[in-house]
Amino acid sequence: MKPVIFTIPFINKDVPGYGLMLMIAFLLAIWWAARRAARSKANPDVILNCGFVALVAGVVGCRAMYVWHYWDQFRGLGSPLNVFLGIVDITRGGLEFYGGFILSLIAVPAWLVLWERVSLRWYLDIIAPSAMLGLAIGRIGCLLNGCCYGGTCELPWSIRFPFGSPASAEQWQRKEAGAALPQELLHEYPLGIYMPISRESLALSDAQISEENAKERAAQAALTELDRKLANADASQKPALQQQRQKLKQELAAASAGHNDLRGNMERYGLSAAQIRALAARHESLPVHPTQIYSTITAGLIAWLLSSLYWRRTRDGQVFFTMLAVEPFTRVLIELIRADNPIDQFGRLTISQFLAIPMVLLGVIGLLVLRRMSARSPRAVEWVPPEERGAPAVKAGAAT
Repeated sequence: MKPVIFTIPFINKDVPGYGLMLMIAFLLAIWWAARRAARSKANPDVILNCGFVALVAGVVGCRAMYVWHYWDQFRGLGSPLNVFLGIVDITRGGLEFYGGFILSLIAVPAWLVLWERVSLRWYLDIIAPSAMLGLAIGRIGCLLNGCCYGGTCELPWSIRFPFGSPASAEQWQRKEAGAALPQELLHEYPLGIYMPISRESLALSDAQISEENAKERAAQAALTELDRKLANADASQKPALQQQRQKLKQELAAASAGHNDLRGNMERYGLSAAQIRALAARHESLPVHPTQIYSTITAGLIAWLLSSLYWRRTRDGQVFFTMLAVEPFTRVLIELIRADNPIDQFGRLTISQFLAIPMVLLGVIGLLVLRRMSARSPRAVEWVPPEERGAPAVKAGAAT
């Protein structure tokens, strides 16, 4: 698990592992599809345009499904602004694949038909293997981020996530045997609620902790001084001072809330940040299935299968509908050993398992319908680069 790969010098901007892998997945998937298009005499520019459509639709759809699925987490963020900022912040993950996949299934075909006006079946076949490659690489980002983790197991290839990871926190909340945490790693919130110290707080440097402590002390000192002035003020001065006091209270609350789980426990137990980090390092999660790696392997194999099928297909559209018919089976199986998705559909299925059913049906029905259609799409016309259009025309529909 490595949520942050590195920090950009001078601007101190973290590069998250999840986001980096999404970028790599997008670029490699587009490159592979464009290469396939060029070899097939299709237009690589169409593939590039579809890639950006799929990127936007994929991120929006993945995030929308996650927010809908876990709305209670966002509803509790407070003000509408905080809820909005929480929704758009995807640096820590929080994307559900099928949400983006479904929205892309709508957006990309619509783009191909309404804007590009090219063969829908042919270009979807070109894109399909790359979609699975993107999923395979994207799951590595899930591993780096610590999300999409599996259930506990004792297999030789099981993995442990560090303290503060979603797996560690979830196992503690479920009170699984062996997942107990010492009091020094648990922060008490209002109403007597305890939660593990967050991984973001543990990642703070000593300088950042000192800076936050200084801000809190300065805000407290300013409020104390203002209260002294308010006590000695006459009636005409008090309204303005009361407004100023309200603003200072908000600043103090913000300063106090900043990573207060770590700073509060340091003060409460008389420990340094280094001591708390050392204690946290000894409390990893229980060993779990590396479901992210399973997904990378299965999606990679499907990508290879679809790519091989593309050059051997007998009908346009065959590769795309094969993807729809095959991929959901692997997702259903992996969901059986994942521990992060609740079983909330009919008391037996996760949301991804439920959505896999119509996807398989769509794939099977699509393959059956193709048998009644022409082997080659009438619009599967070879693309001729502008500089070559003065050359003799190429026979239409000859692309394979």
